[in-house]
Amino acid sequence: MSTDQSPSEESGSSVDGHRLPRCVIPHHYDIVWEPDLASSTFAGTVHIFGQVTEPTETVTLHSAGLTIDSARITADGTTTNATAEVIEDLEQLRLSIGSPIVVGPIEIELSFHAPFNEQLVGLYRSTAVIDGAEQPVAVTQFESTHARRAVPCFDEPDFKATFGVTAVIDSDLVAVSNSAETGRSNTSDGRLRIEFANTISMSTYLVALVVGPFEATPPRQVACRNGNLPLRVVHLPGQGHLCEFALDAAESALLWFEDYYDLPYPGDKVDLVAVPDFAFGAMENLGCITFREVLLLVDPTKATRPELQRIADVVAHELAHMWFGDLVTMRWWNGIWLNEAFATFMEIMASDHFRPDWDVWTTFGLARTEAFDTDSLTSTRPIEYPVITAADAEGMFDILTYEKGASVVRMLEHYVGAEEFSAGIALYLRRHAFGNTETADLWDALEESTGEPVRRIMDEWIFNGGFPVVSVVTDGSHIHIDQRRATFRPTNHTAVSEPRRWPIPMVVTIGRADGTEHIERLLLDDPMTIDAGGEVDWVAANTAGAGFYRVEPSADVRLKLALASRPPVERFGLIDDTYAAVVAGTVDANELIELLRVAAPAEDDPAIWRRIARVLRDIHTLSGPQNHAIVEELIQFTAAPTLARAEERLATEPTDARAAELREITFAVLGGPGADPEIRRTARSLWTDDSDPALQAAAISVVAASASAGEFERLEANWRAAVSPQDEMRYLHALADTDEPDLFDRTLELAITEVRSQNAPYLLRRMITHPQLGEQAWNRIERDWDALVERLAAVSVARMLEGIRAVTDESLADRIVAVIADRPLAVAGRQVEQHVERMRVNVATAAAVRTSLAAN
Repeated sequence: MSTDQSPSEESGSSVDGHRLPRCVIPHHYDIVWEPDLASSTFAGTVHIFGQVTEPTETVTLHSAGLTIDSARITADGTTTNATAEVIEDLEQLRLSIGSPIVVGPIEIELSFHAPFNEQLVGLYRSTAVIDGAEQPVAVTQFESTHARRAVPCFDEPDFKATFGVTAVIDSDLVAVSNSAETGRSNTSDGRLRIEFANTISMSTYLVALVVGPFEATPPRQVACRNGNLPLRVVHLPGQGHLCEFALDAAESALLWFEDYYDLPYPGDKVDLVAVPDFAFGAMENLGCITFREVLLLVDPTKATRPELQRIADVVAHELAHMWFGDLVTMRWWNGIWLNEAFATFMEIMASDHFRPDWDVWTTFGLARTEAFDTDSLTSTRPIEYPVITAADAEGMFDILTYEKGASVVRMLEHYVGAEEFSAGIALYLRRHAFGNTETADLWDALEESTGEPVRRIMDEWIFNGGFPVVSVVTDGSHIHIDQRRATFRPTNHTAVSEPRRWPIPMVVTIGRADGTEHIERLLLDDPMTIDAGGEVDWVAANTAGAGFYRVEPSADVRLKLALASRPPVERFGLIDDTYAAVVAGTVDANELIELLRVAAPAEDDPAIWRRIARVLRDIHTLSGPQNHAIVEELIQFTAAPTLARAEERLATEPTDARAAELREITFAVLGGPGADPEIRRTARSLWTDDSDPALQAAAISVVAASASAGEFERLEANWRAAVSPQDEMRYLHALADTDEPDLFDRTLELAITEVRSQNAPYLLRRMITHPQLGEQAWNRIERDWDALVERLAAVSVARMLEGIRAVTDESLADRIVAVIADRPLAVAGRQVEQHVERMRVNVATAAAVRTSLAAN
């Protein structure tokens, strides 16, 4: 249902003291940070210049984990020492001078110190390994509400101000911040004082500082609208040869975004900074974008196509934020979906421009699938919902914000038209540059540019959880379509989702029996019958795969569509929707197998085969050991012909990238769940040969699953000696795939004691999903739960727990639920609730699949 008052409006007032009063508005900060990397501490001062808008007894701002050494306030021409009171539960600092502070200019001066944060937020310590020796690095990560851990500030997104940053560091180190360096000098104690230019007016969560033994590539001068823009990659020594690909992707994205947004880049430089430890993928600090190394640094000759695309996507995502998020910012954290959803949408657009041969809209289907998966749960949430506390804000950073949000934006763009949509985006950015907005501000601009009822459509999608399944039935020349809410099969542990209908913007393509096609553009609210103007052969009810809804055709329509010549993104959707219907309990597993037998053997699109391979792996796990022979035969029937064709193509055209990717995917699935003995023998002759990165990656995964003790030792040695971030992650994940319990225990020990805290949650997540040894992984996690929670970033624990979604054993599921219920997490609790519900669905699906296969 629609709401008269959106959640963004509702959350705009102070609730239980969590929002700061608006009687003091900051305009400019001068911040001096003095990080001491050797002692893992920092000191600093901040001068905040602002305006008192109404008389007040106190000034309240944010501070968390900081020791305040001194505080002074200058107001009404007088400077007075201030009393500082820390309100720990609200992470606030209250200043008073013993008398009212009058309306007018105000200057707040604070000095402070603190230890570096240990959970990869605020100003935290990272560790670089250079020539075998560990060296400390200081990094900031302020989104969403962690700037207050590094400097006292008004840490809410609508308190925009300009920032002048100064860093006092050891003379042999390098410091980068949001803006260009404007001066440097030596201090009396031999340190280096570096000053940076003032930033544009922006939110506190975008301020950045990185300090360490870094190097930078020579500035690449990008011909932007305001003149040449210096673009660099900042990296650790020895990584300079891994920077060129990211520079190429960034230059392409910057120029494309300036054209699309019709606005110049809002900063004075772009530094892409690779940091050794990072809880997230990357962070859009204006002009000083921080990345995990694996998402920035790469040797293109030694990487797979998905690895390269992931880097291009992330670089584009963060650069998209320079306008959509940094220049124009949500007013409060409930609106973070708009920043992240739009940046996700724009990353795909920019990557498609950068490498059109990648067909990124089809590959995005894998991410959209995961959003569908979560949004089918009764524990889903609206894309936008009220945010009150800091923990609420952290919980917004999930797949519904990013992938569902981007999918809904894509659906709207496809419905209203690409040119009209981009005009509305440009209007929105011009109208609100340097300001803060609510979701409705975007709808207003788009309605103005398109003439469509954007708000009526989008409010239903943004402020309500879930999504529809569209049913399609043909009757001669007529097509009957309707919708219902998408849900998974019911279990004894899940609630019933309330029925709901959506205004669905649809583009339907109809194939007639006479060979002609007809396109219908419609807004589906209630059941509808379409006259096709002739006998219907097939129906593509989600043209270009642009709609965020699943399609459930009748069995005859499904098989006809499988035989039709449709674009890859639609063929992807057919398989994806059918597998989802099996999990929902509306289609029998044998119908899915029939579709795969019809569609997969002739399929040559790598993105579609990535989905097919994942479906085959899931069926293999769900079917249980008693049915593995059936699934292995299915894998042989579907994957072997495609592998053979890929090898034939490569024999005549060795540089055929799509054929190489097909070979990688089918080789891995045949040698993995397909248990093909010849493939497994071949893998052992290939896994040390890096001349073909894609084939080597597949061979490593095949070998790892049945690795001998000697092979495991070599995998571990290669992880430790990795020459690129991609190699490091490839070998690390391989260690999780062993089927030997003793070797599996060794990997668990590494994950908990040695693997970097940024990578450990993902490794443990993978180990929980192990078809045979997942319970062994959970036993260790349960034993070391408290240590893991203390060591890992708060949001990372929820990511680790995502692995429980693959559990198929009911008794193990019960144990997991008991542990989680006894030890709730303060952050991302809703995501954990979703993981638990999806696990219950998986257990029920496994039972149903086994029954279906046994009856076949």
